[in-house]
Amino acid sequence: RIHAVQYPVRAGQAMNVVVIVEGPLPPPAVLEWDHAAHAVDLRRALGQLTPDLALLLDSVPHWRLWPLHVRPPMQGPDEHAHGRVALLGDAAHPMRPYLAQGAAMALEDAWGLGQGLSQLIGSDWAGQVPTLLQAWAASRWQRNAWVQAKSRRNGTIFHASGPLRWA
Repeated sequence: RIHAVQYPVRAGQAMNVVVIVEGPLPPPAVLEWDHAAHAVDLRRALGQLTPDLALLLDSVPHWRLWPLHVRPPMQGPDEHAHGRVALLGDAAHPMRPYLAQGAAMALEDAWGLGQGLSQLIGSDWAGQVPTLLQAWAASRWQRNAWVQAKSRRNGTIFHASGPLRWA
């Protein structure tokens, strides 16, 4: 139940290393979204590693801990917007990064909402916001649900065991 990826950042001058360990939060309970983490705790959670992965993890000078949340795929537009309140990105449709699309979905949400709001400039927009948010939510929820489902499917494939793993 671990997942590790690495990719270059800063025009190839640095490498980002992400390791996801599924399970309960380490004690003490993590209430904030960003914390200093310790390599020894990560290694303990990971158990025995291949030499290449161990070497990669040992080369990381500083670790950060971010709790990730997941929920079932969205079931309808009401999970995106209700009245004058809208949720975007992870607030509406959190997903684990097994498809690496969480940030892209948040950007798509914001772009679509911005497009709709730009149509209201110069009008008596206050009364139109709930209608706009409902239209925006109706246009977004199915795509976000689809990406959530595909990410969840990839997590199942990546972490398969038994016969499914062999397949």
